[in-house]
Amino acid sequence: MKTWLILGIWLAGCSGGQVAPDPETPAGMQTLCDLGDGPSCARLGLKLYRGDGVPTDLSRAAELLERGCSSGQVYACGELGNMIRHGEGTKKDTSRAAVLLKGACTSGHMPSCTRAGILLETGDGVPVDQVKAAQFYQFACNDGDMRACSNLAGLFSEGKAIAHDDRRAAQLWTQACDMNYGPACASLGSIYERGVGVEQSDTKAAAAYNKSCETLGTGSGCFLLGLAADRGMGAQPDHQRALQFFERACEKSHAIGCHYAALAYEQGRGTSTNDAKSLGLYEKSCDLGHAPACQHAAEVYAAGKATPFANSWHLLDKACTAKAWIACVKLGTALHAGDRDLPADPARGQALLEKACDAGEKLGCAGANPKP
Repeated sequence: MKTWLILGIWLAGCSGGQVAPDPETPAGMQTLCDLGDGPSCARLGLKLYRGDGVPTDLSRAAELLERGCSSGQVYACGELGNMIRHGEGTKKDTSRAAVLLKGACTSGHMPSCTRAGILLETGDGVPVDQVKAAQFYQFACNDGDMRACSNLAGLFSEGKAIAHDDRRAAQLWTQACDMNYGPACASLGSIYERGVGVEQSDTKAAAAYNKSCETLGTGSGCFLLGLAADRGMGAQPDHQRALQFFERACEKSHAIGCHYAALAYEQGRGTSTNDAKSLGLYEKSCDLGHAPACQHAAEVYAAGKATPFANSWHLLDKACTAKAWIACVKLGTALHAGDRDLPADPARGQALLEKACDAGEKLGCAGANPKP
């Protein structure tokens, strides 16, 4: 209604021959947005975010969604919150993202419920609140978001803050897998393999893993197929087949799949040893956020098996950032006096050792200088 009111005012003020802006085109949306029409700002922002009929422009999208949100467009607040959560086109700020996403969820924007639930479950930008996360997941699951259903199943399976209910978890994972959400199929396969909440069945486990990996292209499903082959679920262990699935999981950006593939090439498990390939896989796993892989790759450089040596410090830094506290200890200790290719920085070294100590790593406490 407001768009047409603004359009009518624009027409009334125009001299003869001018063409009214078309509210269905990007140019028309921009004109109406510039005239103060919030819904047009929000619609154009979403188009620029998705690259829908226009080139993607994340910074402009964030600016326009901000204006749309300020005008009361709930979905604009939700999409803006998601952009801020990931630092897309704007500064990353998970605290503000959580405020926007929770507000959009309670106002009826269901995708925001799933995103807010993730922040609340993980404590990213907000205090951990798994009970509230479960409520948000339930809202979105009821609306047909299978990711939310799968995440809710995980909370029931863990039973840390809401009632432990393996049967309910199995029902939700079955529902989400039936609706072709790949990670849910991987989780469903895992509970069939272990007989948790369902009757144990290697056959059903393999079927769920295959659907996740082969049909839906999910990295976690490929990784679990690799583990099943490595263990010999329902057959003899097949390390060569396991490696193939670990590599496929890695190709789909599954960090632990990359790590397991790296181990296989390092140990010659299912293949001949290949140190260069192993190191490359460890580094990819590290880049995907798997701290143990960062540490392992750092050790390769530190042992002189690859160059330059300075990469070992860079990888320890990444591992420390990913909360591998022993990596913080190693890097902090080296920084105190400096070490090969690493200039001394006692203040930062002390900070890293204290960080590790505060997280419960006793070696960090032993290495840190006493506080005055």
